[in-house]
Amino acid sequence: MRINFKDSQAINKGTSSLRITPADKVSKTKDIRRFFGPGVRRERTEVLDLLAMPSSGTRPRVGIIVAKHGQNNVQRNLVKRRLKEIARTNLLPNLRKQNRRLDILIRAKKKAYRSDFSWLESEAKEALRAICSST
Repeated sequence: MRINFKDSQAINKGTSSLRITPADKVSKTKDIRRFFGPGVRRERTEVLDLLAMPSSGTRPRVGIIVAKHGQNNVQRNLVKRRLKEIARTNLLPNLRKQNRRLDILIRAKKKAYRSDFSWLESEAKEALRAICSST
């Protein structure tokens, strides 16, 4: 069996813009603590809190916080994976397309554990739209 690497690279090229690299993440404690100071825009929905502030880098970044809320790690990781996928496929590409350099922190509320993917996605899109329209 012969593999044509040129074709496989072309196929993967379309998804490379959707990858989350370490530069796309807000993960350091000092960066996360900045979200709880002055100059932060907040948008609250039924299941999520979105906090936004100007990015210290040259690109938009995203961070995710999912507290335990009395749930086990399996359920917590499921919510985190769903939010990462929403950030990867919707939030970051929309921010890049609008050329907005914002750091976004997504904080899941207790109700997020009972929400399905489509509900989380619509809430996140709505909150991002509200944040972007206020600037």
